[in-house]
Amino acid sequence: MTSVGSYPQNMVNQDILPPEILQNIFSYLTTYQSTLHACTLVSNSWYKSSVPFLYNSPAIDGKTFDLFVKAICPSVNAHVRINGLAALVRKLDMSLLVHNGSKSLTARLLGRVKGNLEEFVAPQASFAVNCLAALSKCSNLRRLNLSFVSESIAMSDLLRSASTLSKLESLHLPRSSAHDSSRDALIYSWPSKLRELHISGGLHDESALGLSTLPRSLSYLSIGNCPHLSMLFISPLLKQIGSQLQYLEIVAPLPGLGLGHGLLTNITDLVPNLRHLKISLDFVGPFFFTAGESGQRECQFLTRLDLDCFEPAECVDFSPERIADAIVDMEGNFSKLRRLGVHRKLGWMTTKNGKEDMSEIDELLKALAREDGPDAEISEDEAGVVFFGTR
Repeated sequence: MTSVGSYPQNMVNQDILPPEILQNIFSYLTTYQSTLHACTLVSNSWYKSSVPFLYNSPAIDGKTFDLFVKAICPSVNAHVRINGLAALVRKLDMSLLVHNGSKSLTARLLGRVKGNLEEFVAPQASFAVNCLAALSKCSNLRRLNLSFVSESIAMSDLLRSASTLSKLESLHLPRSSAHDSSRDALIYSWPSKLRELHISGGLHDESALGLSTLPRSLSYLSIGNCPHLSMLFISPLLKQIGSQLQYLEIVAPLPGLGLGHGLLTNITDLVPNLRHLKISLDFVGPFFFTAGESGQRECQFLTRLDLDCFEPAECVDFSPERIADAIVDMEGNFSKLRRLGVHRKLGWMTTKNGKEDMSEIDELLKALAREDGPDAEISEDEAGVVFFGTR
């Protein structure tokens, strides 16, 4: 990011193309920061048309951070050298920063860009509790990602600030989320329009009880990398909000669940309206691919399933044949499945038989999608088997 505080002196007063055409052209260059910066130096009209795209989602790393700071908040005094650039920032991604800047500087930046900021990804080391006051004033914020933050932040402090963000739809909790010692802090107030929640970090079962107050707007829940959570938390939570979830992700490491014990085998009974499920096979038993406890058709909307894996040795009871049988079972939980994701750790593509089985499932899913017709949620091109992760 290059500092652009005022019009370059070498600008030529040329208006060859109308602003609408220039803006349309520059809208395709949002990922090419150096090119956009060069465009700001061509002429007065090019500057006015290109600079909003340059600062809309600035590319910030260790090399460009100081220049960005000079452009956005060149002085501690908020009333010195206001240049209007801060109002252009819609997405502020500081995830590539480690030891750049300070916590107070991060708070200053948030204070400057608060007016129109819609998405914020916090840095690892320079975000802490003293940044929450500035964060709470970002009234247009829609997506907040604190997953990289290393300093412990109490949930009560975090949600006290986040609850004021009336437009917030997506929240990634810090990986260092701390449980509150006071039971008075167990009931949290959540943003009223929260739709997506990613849980990670050091939450304990007793402190996570406040999650039972999640808003009815929540439809997306991800749980992972939580060393202190167990079924004492997960089961009551899913019973409380399971019917409203359309996406659920529960992946290892979650040592509190215990690998290989099949604790989540009947999870589809708790979340009957899911459209997308991602789960570690370490947590479910072989009967996961059979009908639920009720014996009725559960998860009738489930079209996407991602099978993760943490310990391959715990997943030897699963096979592609079992999955294929579940898909063709018209009375089962997976009859509507059209897209299957498989972690490479499962090793189902390392043998000839495995490759053939996965190829047959891929063809089956595509054929079913084709039968669904052109208005189906997942088209034939999107359907089939995809692999993710590394061995």
